[in-house]
Amino acid sequence: MFEKWIDQNRDDIIAKTQGVLRIDSVGAESTAPDQPFGPGCAEALDYALQLGQELGFAVKNVDGYAGHIEWGDGDDYIAVLGHLDVVPVGTGWTYPPFGAEIHDGKIYARGAIDDKGPTMAALFAMKAIQASGVQLSKKVRLIMGLDEESNWRCMDRYFEKEPFPIGGFTPDADFPLIYAEKGIYCFNLTKPRHNIETASVVVRELSGGNRVNMVPDSCRIVLTATGDAEAVASQLRHTAEQEGVKCQVDVNGSEITLIVEGISVHSMAPQHGINAIVQAGKLLKVLDTADQAIWAFLSEVDTDGERIGVKMTCHATGPLTSNLGLASVDEETITFTFNLRFPVDKTEDDLIALIKQKTGPIGFDVTDPGIANMKPHYVPLDSEIVQTLLKVYEEETGEKLAPLTTGGGTYARAIPNAVAFGAQFPGQPDVAHQKDEFWEVEHLLKCTKIFAKAIYELAK
Repeated sequence: MFEKWIDQNRDDIIAKTQGVLRIDSVGAESTAPDQPFGPGCAEALDYALQLGQELGFAVKNVDGYAGHIEWGDGDDYIAVLGHLDVVPVGTGWTYPPFGAEIHDGKIYARGAIDDKGPTMAALFAMKAIQASGVQLSKKVRLIMGLDEESNWRCMDRYFEKEPFPIGGFTPDADFPLIYAEKGIYCFNLTKPRHNIETASVVVRELSGGNRVNMVPDSCRIVLTATGDAEAVASQLRHTAEQEGVKCQVDVNGSEITLIVEGISVHSMAPQHGINAIVQAGKLLKVLDTADQAIWAFLSEVDTDGERIGVKMTCHATGPLTSNLGLASVDEETITFTFNLRFPVDKTEDDLIALIKQKTGPIGFDVTDPGIANMKPHYVPLDSEIVQTLLKVYEEETGEKLAPLTTGGGTYARAIPNAVAFGAQFPGQPDVAHQKDEFWEVEHLLKCTKIFAKAIYELAK
């Protein structure tokens, strides 16, 4: 029903998607009017809203926090929720992260799969329905946020000003769909430092990570040695070789600078990355420094939460995962910031009690980093939204698959009666939050067709 328009407009869909991907929309704090998340996010929203207008839809910018593209009449509406902000690019890209270049049938860009590409697919799905001439009984609204990768202030502001939909989906996870999402809890472990000058090697600075929801791919440490700095550097290089730690060690007089490398992945599956902060702990623990117990702790931090006392699982969403996403150490304070994805049958209070019990004896306090936490999300498998979207996926792909759960946090939590639906197909590599993020061109077009059918079935 909608495929013909999508096929006829293939080149325009690809080009317009490349256009939004070329905008650097890494979120940034800003006091500029109507740009609370920085000029890049504002530009991405302006681009999408202008495109929506050109396609013949009504659009609205809600205070620069979010916006929507709308079609239809009536009070009730079905929502598709996407986001236009992206995480920092990190290092090591083969192609420019905001070049949106196509190589071997793949569009390479930060945000290609998470989530600017799928958001554009939803927009063109709306246009395909409109162009077909079919009538819907409900309005359709594509809501686009700008703070999904941080604190969701975009959704808070949007729904202060706008009514909630009766249901919908977000194209920000996996097919066939996600019906349950783990809770998300972020916290600091902090500890004051004392008598750091008494040892022969002093850790002056340590900084690692870009965002708490990314496995850190870099950690920088500055040391000073009261004795032979070259000997300390040699010890570090030897330990790195033994432990399989990739790093660079530079000496300038008594100062030693250590850059430790890791591999960044999304924090919902930290076991697939290499945490540069944890790797740094493996090197620091062998030196004659103050806070040796802390560096030993750091080297033992794992991805299942055992070292901080919260290893657990449940039948619905599986095991807890733990990511040490940020580290900041100066001469006065140690701060480690964690991102936990916890089972649906647990609460934040359950976690706090266990963390304090495990980390208190080595001197840590548990503090609030000021990052938004999220309760677990669950939609019954027999609900209309789940059954409708599973049927659409099966009809469009020929695959009858069981619905999934995730450790990711999607906009499905922001509204009632919503799930995550796509845009990653089974068997595809998970490249969100990684270098060389990409989305296959054919998957962009295939998703546009699937989303068109889904929106039609929910709103007809």
